[in-house]
Amino acid sequence: MRFGLDMGRIQPLWQPAGEATCGPALYLSLGTSPALVAEAYLLPGVQFQAVHVLTTEKPEVEPVRELLRPLAPHVPLTLTRVEGFTDLRSAADHDLFEEVLVRWFLAFGTPSTERYVCLSGGFKTMSAAMQKCAELLGAAEIFHVLADEIWVAAEGRKRPPQTIEEILVARKEGRLHYIRLGPEPGWPQFRSLSREEFPLEVVSESDGVQTARAPGAKLRSHIRSVLERSHNLARAWERLPELPFSVLATWSDAALSWLDEPLNPEDPTDRAWLAALPKLELHCHLGGFATHGRLLEQVRAAARRPDRLPRLQPCDPPAGWPLPSKPVDLRTYMRLGNNNGSALLRDPGCLAEHCRLLYEHLLSQRILYAEIRCSPANYADPSEGRSPWDVLQEIRAHFQACMDQARAKSCHPFACHVNLILIATRKEAGDYRAHMARHLALAVTAAEHWTNPGQCRVVGVDLAGYEDVTTRAHYFREEFTAIHRCGLALTVHAGENDDAEGIWRAVFDLNARRLGHALSLAESPDLLRSVADRGIGVELCPYANFQIKGFPLTPSDSVNDSSVYPLLRYLRAGLRVSINTDNIGISAASLTENLHLAARLCPGLKRLDVLWLQRHAIETAFYTAAERLALADQYARFIPQP
Repeated sequence: MRFGLDMGRIQPLWQPAGEATCGPALYLSLGTSPALVAEAYLLPGVQFQAVHVLTTEKPEVEPVRELLRPLAPHVPLTLTRVEGFTDLRSAADHDLFEEVLVRWFLAFGTPSTERYVCLSGGFKTMSAAMQKCAELLGAAEIFHVLADEIWVAAEGRKRPPQTIEEILVARKEGRLHYIRLGPEPGWPQFRSLSREEFPLEVVSESDGVQTARAPGAKLRSHIRSVLERSHNLARAWERLPELPFSVLATWSDAALSWLDEPLNPEDPTDRAWLAALPKLELHCHLGGFATHGRLLEQVRAAARRPDRLPRLQPCDPPAGWPLPSKPVDLRTYMRLGNNNGSALLRDPGCLAEHCRLLYEHLLSQRILYAEIRCSPANYADPSEGRSPWDVLQEIRAHFQACMDQARAKSCHPFACHVNLILIATRKEAGDYRAHMARHLALAVTAAEHWTNPGQCRVVGVDLAGYEDVTTRAHYFREEFTAIHRCGLALTVHAGENDDAEGIWRAVFDLNARRLGHALSLAESPDLLRSVADRGIGVELCPYANFQIKGFPLTPSDSVNDSSVYPLLRYLRAGLRVSINTDNIGISAASLTENLHLAARLCPGLKRLDVLWLQRHAIETAFYTAAERLALADQYARFIPQP
């Protein structure tokens, strides 16, 4: 019968079993010389509270008991044989012993155990493995013991001491020599190893002697992996400031070199890597998602009042969409989403299904964190008694339910966390201040109402809408004072259709933490430098930017060419740039596809740059500082190696 290791079943040879022994403990491997156990036990200056012996299936162990009993009648002794290890004939034999050895160390000790490790017993490889184990897991001291040969008259020859009397005489006469190699602090990475995770499997036990084995080579494999990562980290230490995530320094030289190469969006390996890459989404409009096709049909089919749904309008995209041969203006672009948005999402059933489908899309894109922009006041329906606050509660509840469900499932490696950004829309005419004030008041109320960082909450405001010289940010400075005083973050659509002056106003008049698009930022080198120095985020959306501005798909190699998509120029200037979708349905492109297009628009974009884009998204997310650190740590665990 096989059974797991039970510390209560390991009986001291001359004392009933009790709790785990405290104080110094002796660990040694044993070959054919049982006298070694007694010699090691006599290490000067140490009073051992336990003795643990690991040996092969070959030697007799009864002499060990007989030698140690007079010296330590009340000290627990454990004797463990390695199943299947009788002689050292191959590397496989050594591997078998080493796996059992490390688990044996864990089974008979804790990180606080004072381990004294004797290296003198068994094959040389056994001694080497003992020393390696002590270096990794820690030891109060490692040592060798050597015994001078003595003359035995009855035998007419010299030999090492064998009886307890001979050993004690040898010690008294100074013929036992202890070579003390000092302590080993152990590797911090292995302090969390536990006997529960890596058990020593006892396959038989008789008269206080157990035979044990290791189920597989999991522990040695884990140790090798940690050592390799640690050595890589030491080698890449000087590169740490250049890496977006410190875990990358633990990668091999070959993997780091691969990251330093340009991304090829047409290469299947790169496409697979981008698909597997965790991502962040900071600029995504709720109403711009299910605008066409099957998704729109699903949203409409979920209506609670289908009789009140708006009629479908013809809004087919231009030829070649999503990569048209000619750009479209912003108003034409927005009209492509007319079948969704305010008219459709006033229906609570449509709104619920729309949020659910969007969340499923975020999961499929391996998006770890998303900030979704919405306009609850636009979806309110006074005739049904649904106020903007009611709608906002519904949106939050839908995303929270999706998050809770994803967290409960094991099929997703992580659940996308969704926070909300409320949109304050510029208006070119009318009482635009009153309209905007309602949105901003709703944002302040929501931010103060939902404060649990683990749940969906309102984290910021977006100044959106058509942008030109008459709707620049400074016109709304007074309206946004309350937003800043309440600690809400602000992102501003700026520099998409307006020039650099529009960006200047967003930065210096509204204190924007992020800029939506900011395509004209390069027009002002001083402003660009100021945006970089302030750590302001820049939200680029390659498909939407291409569709509206028409950047060349076969650009020049110069990052300073004004016709080239400015992503690389911004990166090289130190801007915190992120890649986003803007309107997934209108642009007909996922976040992964936006990363593909970014590489096409910017030849020379490295795989490492793609990771920097994700790091920038983390650093500029509307999260607290502590939450951003936790998000970066979570992200780093899922970065796929080549």
